[in-house]
Amino acid sequence: MGTMRSVRIKPNPAGKDRTRRGATAAQLGAEWVDLKNEGTTAVLLNGLSLFHVAYSGATDNGTWERVTGFAGQLGAGQVMRVHSGSGPVSVLNQADLQGADVHVFTNRDNYVWNNDRGDCSALQKDGESEKSDQCWYDGKPPEGVVLVRVNNKFLVSASSMAMAGSRR
Repeated sequence: MGTMRSVRIKPNPAGKDRTRRGATAAQLGAEWVDLKNEGTTAVLLNGLSLFHVAYSGATDNGTWERVTGFAGQLGAGQVMRVHSGSGPVSVLNQADLQGADVHVFTNRDNYVWNNDRGDCSALQKDGESEKSDQCWYDGKPPEGVVLVRVNNKFLVSASSMAMAGSRR
């Protein structure tokens, strides 16, 4: 499990978050986090869960909330993109398909990642008391920009800003 790391996140997809009927499958799917097996052998995902920080009010410090669990395995060097929503893959924009070997969905009807206060991607294996691989980003991430991991922080890179600008 120690080889699984969150490496990229797109917490604030481009465009309006919702229509009158709520967010569409494509809108939800455009919000995602990439988890990479950085090891040299396949990793069994059974019992591994993705967490984020959920806030219940304007002044609380947030609590860990389980986003989804995984099963199966992820090959060495492969990237699993965890999209918000229920899919299917066919509704995703081409840009949200590129760069990942496997696409999974949270099967939630809402966005996962906080924009106003920032958030943290964390992994935890069943039976372990501590979250592993925690990686934070600050509040108000740029719209439509993919943040990349630098140490334990997701940051805007020059290349991700250039790509976001070319899509507008």
